Amino acid sequence: MGLPRLKTCCFIFDLKTGNIILGCFNAILTFTMLVILITEAAMVGTINADDGEMDPEVQSAITGLYVMSILLVFLFIVKLVSDVVFIYGVVKERPGIIKSYFITWTVFFLLSLFIFFLNCYKYSPGTIWTEMLYIGVNTYDILLGYSFYKQLNVREEI
Repeated sequence: MGLPRLKTCCFIFDLKTGNIILGCFNAILTFTMLVILITEAAMVGTINADDGEMDPEVQSAITGLYVMSILLVFLFIVKLVSDVVFIYGVVKERPGIIKSYFITWTVFFLLSLFIFFLNCYKYSPGTIWTEMLYIGVNTYDILLGYSFYKQLNVREEI
């Protein structure tokens, strides 16, 4: 038994159109997050460079935040490229590209889910509801990509 398979996207669109729409939506959100993270890294970098006489503990915390921001920028660049490649793979109906995106997206999703559940006691109710919405949308996105991948494999076997 595997994952459930969907027949349509949102009961309106076929799987190919739904994957293109969600892929574009993910690419736009990833680009937005990339711009926000670049801005955040630049702001943290200026804080780090401006104050030379800072407490060493505060200085190390700011440096850690700066390094994390830079790493997340690179992560989101990779995700943006994979979103664009996924859209190309769906349009050209390439199962290999869709499968690699499905695996990558599942790994990112599981990592974010793990981090959420480790830190959820620190979050406000609004953040928890936002994260639950994120989990639901990502689960639907994974199922939609998986269903389209399986549909392509069935078509190729015939």
